Amino acid sequence: MYLDLIEKKTKDVSESWLYIIDENIKESDIELLISQKIVILTNRFDIYERLQASDLEVFFNDFDLSVFDDRNFSQIFYRVSKEKAVAHHIIDNVERLLCDKGKLILCGKKNDGIKSYAEKAAKSFGSLIQIKKNGSIYLGTATRSIQEKKGASKIEAHDKNYTKLRACIPYLDHYLVSKPGIFGWEKIDNGSKLLGNFIADFLTLFDEPPQNILDLGCGYGYLSALLNNHTKAKIIATDNNAAAILACAENFSKLNINGEVIAGDCAQNIKKLFDAVICNPPFHKGFVTDGQLTKKFAHSSYLRLRKGGMALFVVNCFIPLEKYTSKFLYTKTVAKNKSYKLILLVK
Repeated sequence: MYLDLIEKKTKDVSESWLYIIDENIKESDIELLISQKIVILTNRFDIYERLQASDLEVFFNDFDLSVFDDRNFSQIFYRVSKEKAVAHHIIDNVERLLCDKGKLILCGKKNDGIKSYAEKAAKSFGSLIQIKKNGSIYLGTATRSIQEKKGASKIEAHDKNYTKLRACIPYLDHYLVSKPGIFGWEKIDNGSKLLGNFIADFLTLFDEPPQNILDLGCGYGYLSALLNNHTKAKIIATDNNAAAILACAENFSKLNINGEVIAGDCAQNIKKLFDAVICNPPFHKGFVTDGQLTKKFAHSSYLRLRKGGMALFVVNCFIPLEKYTSKFLYTKTVAKNKSYKLILLVK
């Protein structure tokens, strides 16, 4: 696996290591991380919680590298992200953290863009690039020079001003903020549009108006914003992604939404029960499709609904969610188009 290769490549290094990891880290690599004395930065709350239980020093944020001092690490490992803006942001900012002759080690597959990222890192460092292949996995290494070469030009990666929240999603008479690092950050997802158009009808299904609603996998908070326009219920929004939490919290503040934004892995750390749940669940995990993710969100919805509570899910038409949820929830498809379907779940 990825970290097995890193161990073989760097087994003689005993100084401080920083591992920058996101959802693309493999389960076997997480187990390997627990056995080492390293510093970890992750934008995924589930990884943060799991590794925090060990003796590791773990940071959870939207890849905010300012939490680390200059020249603090002898080695930085980064398995490149699916989101190009994330990868460019990290490559553009890690050199400050490396000590003299410190190394940035990038890892990934050919179609992940690993060669291009490695070449940009080397140019940014004023360093020669070293790329090694092991099966389908590539390791690219850039070394920070003790002194910058005179006349050497550094290349800044195009990270789309990654850290900045920007108003870009039309909503009523103004804009919601979003940013790179969030799925579909520059648009309103078509599935969310379908669900959003049904929110008013969904709320009429309740005998009594819901008092609290969970937005499960909230992203930048589009569905919560729509809910806020139709109900006085308290809205709890949660997501596993640090970038989503930042953007959603800002939108809650701007709209004065009655509620709270909580970082969490599929609401596992939220113990209260809800009258209603809305969800546009993911079915990709980084570079790969994960068929279990939608089931995980549906099961979480079941656990967090009061008896008689209802959930509204939107999923791609090819995902057979109904076959799973009908085993423990009343399940009904209430709307459908060529790409998506809305599924009502009742506990």
